[in-house]
Amino acid sequence: MSKKIAIIGAGIAGISTARLLGNVADVTLFDKARGVGGRMSIRRADPFCFDHGAQYFTARTPDFQNFIRPSIDTGLIKRWDARHVLFDKYTIISRKNWLLDEPRYVGVPGMNSLVKELSKGLTIYTKTKITSLKWHKGFWDLLDDQGNTHSGFDWVISTMPSPQAAELLTSTFKHYEDIRSIQMRPCFSLMLGFSGKFMLDFDAAHVSNSDVSWIGVNSSKPGRSNFQTLVVHSTECYAKEHLEAERDAVMKALCDETSHIIGREISGANFKALHAWHFANNDKHLSLPSFLDYDLKLAACGDWCQGGRVEGAFSSAVNLVTQLKKYLKDC
Repeated sequence: MSKKIAIIGAGIAGISTARLLGNVADVTLFDKARGVGGRMSIRRADPFCFDHGAQYFTARTPDFQNFIRPSIDTGLIKRWDARHVLFDKYTIISRKNWLLDEPRYVGVPGMNSLVKELSKGLTIYTKTKITSLKWHKGFWDLLDDQGNTHSGFDWVISTMPSPQAAELLTSTFKHYEDIRSIQMRPCFSLMLGFSGKFMLDFDAAHVSNSDVSWIGVNSSKPGRSNFQTLVVHSTECYAKEHLEAERDAVMKALCDETSHIIGREISGANFKALHAWHFANNDKHLSLPSFLDYDLKLAACGDWCQGGRVEGAFSSAVNLVTQLKKYLKDC
C-alpha cells in the first residue's frame, strides 16, 4: 500500500519533494498562501507584475540542470542576460553583461511559472495554514487555522523556513535543536510601477554600503509586459532593525535611498507596494543535510538547508527524498 505523505509548504522545495515522491507515495501539499511558489511567488497589480521574492536562479549541479532542461526547451524558463552593475553606495564600480557570464534563469512570464507547471496534477490545499500536528492511532493528523483536521498521514514533511519548521515539529522531533539553531533574516521588497518609460543604463544591480542591497528592472526580464517595473530589496540588517516600523516610513526610506543610488527620483511611481519577507535568508549560508526522524516519521528540508537559493531548495528535496525512498524500500 502506498504511503500517505503530507508536505507543508508549496514552494520549490515542497513541489520538488512531491514530484520526486510521486511514484512511491500518495502526496498532499498544504500552503497558507493563495497560490504556489513560496519565495518564487509574484505580485500582480494590473497592469504591473513583480517578481518580489527570488529574482533569478542559477543551475550549477547536473541534477538541477537536468530537472529544469524540459522547461528551458519549452520556453517556460529563459536566460536573463541582464546588464549588471555593482554599486558602492552611490557609485558604479563595475559593469558586466550576464550574456557573457554563467546563465541566470527566470520563469516566464513570472518567476512562479516553473512551480505552477510542476504543481499540475498534485493535490494541493492553498489558503490552509497548518498550526499543529497530532499523533492519532498510528497516523499523523494535521490541524489548520480554520479548525479543520486532515487525517491519516504516515509521514509529515515540512518545507517551511527553519523557525516555522521548528515551531510546528516541536521539541520531540529528533533534529529539533539543530533546526532551531538555524537563524534566518528578514528582507523588505519594494515594488515600483511606472506608466511611462523609465530608462536606466542597467537591468540588475547589487549594492553595497547602503540600506538597499538589490535593484532589479523587473520589466527587462524575458516575457514581461512593456510597463516599467522595479524591484528593490533592502539589506537584511535594515529589515531586521525596521521590521516593526511603520510601513509607510520604510517605503519612503527605501524610495529615497534608491533615488540617490540611481540618480533618478522614483517617489512619483504610479504604483508602490512593500512586502516584508520575515525569513528571507539564512544568517549563515551553510550546507546542511535534510532532517528525517524515522521513529516519529517527521522530516524537514528547504532552501535554508543549502544556502538559501532556488537550486538549494531543489537539492535539499533531492537529499531528503533519496533517504526517504531508501527507508520506505527497506521497510
